[in-house]
Amino acid sequence: MTWSVKPQMDVVPANGTFDTGHQAEECGMPPLPAEARLDPGLAAGACPWLDDYVAFSRQWSPRAYDGFHEAVGLWVLSTVAAGRVMMHFGGERFTSLYIALVARTSLFTKTTTADIGLQTLEDAGLDWLLLGDSMTPQKFIRDLAGQVPADYDSLSPRQQAQVRAQLALSGQRGWYYEEFGQQLAAMMRQNSFMADFRSLLRRMADHREEYAYGTVSRGVDTVERPYLALLANLTPAELHYYARPGSALWQDGFYARFAFVAPPPYEEAKQGMFPKGERCVPSQVVKPLVAWHERLGMPAVQIAGNGAYGGVASQGCRRVERGPARYTGCTATPEVIDAFYIYHDGLLRTVVPSQQTDLDGNYARLSEKALRIAMLMASLEGGDRIEMRHWARAQEIAERWRAGLHHVVGTLAEPKLCSGERDEDRVLRHLERLCGQGQAPTARDIRVRIRGITTPQVEHILGGLVRSGAVGMEMTGRTNRYYVPGSSGALALGKVQD
Repeated sequence: MTWSVKPQMDVVPANGTFDTGHQAEECGMPPLPAEARLDPGLAAGACPWLDDYVAFSRQWSPRAYDGFHEAVGLWVLSTVAAGRVMMHFGGERFTSLYIALVARTSLFTKTTTADIGLQTLEDAGLDWLLLGDSMTPQKFIRDLAGQVPADYDSLSPRQQAQVRAQLALSGQRGWYYEEFGQQLAAMMRQNSFMADFRSLLRRMADHREEYAYGTVSRGVDTVERPYLALLANLTPAELHYYARPGSALWQDGFYARFAFVAPPPYEEAKQGMFPKGERCVPSQVVKPLVAWHERLGMPAVQIAGNGAYGGVASQGCRRVERGPARYTGCTATPEVIDAFYIYHDGLLRTVVPSQQTDLDGNYARLSEKALRIAMLMASLEGGDRIEMRHWARAQEIAERWRAGLHHVVGTLAEPKLCSGERDEDRVLRHLERLCGQGQAPTARDIRVRIRGITTPQVEHILGGLVRSGAVGMEMTGRTNRYYVPGSSGALALGKVQD
């Protein structure tokens, strides 16, 4: 079974809309029905904060694929919302987003762009909303259930306040997973202890009232009001084995919960330069997040003493008592409700005739993703009423994500992923690690860390990356040494940008 794909150059206009069916077809995806397309002017003024964030991120990650800036900004908003923005619409709707940045290693600077989002949360004093980098399913659930540190009494008042904040919203967190390809590999390995993540991530996205997870050693951990904003980095080579046509992760709804943000298959890497000086997140990006967080409010929380406490998370002799959840309710204008259904039904009409069912779940959930984006924009603005400008901007973004989905499908259909790009990904990964340790390795230094590849092959791969600008090279004596611009390895060679 194969996908029918026409990988072409990106034809998404700057405003993110497709003004003709032909343009959508050139992007490798079926066009929206005419009645579902919106005038680009409707989105004007929908989210000034996102405009400011994207401008700042473009400045400090000048080589990134443009869609990554917007996606990371929305992940920041989804993280700060922390399950506190809700809409009654056929049930309770919340604003969690799963976003996967998909591109070849280093060429489109996924990590640099994500780091700007992380710094934004830190400068806003909200990085405590984030989970740890990598963890087992048991640790993941334990942190979401809420646990009191064993050394809580010895912490400073400031540290204790942060612990209480984390416990108040323990089940509503953000998570940045830089090496998500490794997570996929471990999750799909037979009998792997990481396999539980396959169902965990699906259930976290569905916003049940609680999620109970039982183990023999720990008993049952219960997550109250589970909510997760996930940002993941992936390469096409990492997806290749787990996103083939007919893959179980397409069929069981796992991938359907993700927005895939990806450059077109033949997008050229940018050659932008970093600005001079220290990277500082501007006040017009930080202050609205702080004000929004304060307006959303926090559930009351108390850390009580010894003894069991029914229905709450516990750690040793401690127990956590939480007050009622704090929700800010969103509403929508009648025009927005109509537009939601028109977009949703239009998407279904485009995918139903296809004999390839892998993307059915992604198409069916795109309107839900757009609604969550519109809720975030309206709530951040302070009105909590979704107006047509919010919906129009959200639908534009959803259409860019639909294009990204097809870009991923198109890239995965290319046979070269089976060898060349996977080798390139491995070479870059080891180069980045060595440069991060202050080294500027030779091709042989990298080759000895990778099985099944020769030194001339590594040199050939590095030569192409040097020509693209993603990697630098310095000759020391008769030896070529390689470095990632801006890394500790570059500094060791004296390669400091002017």
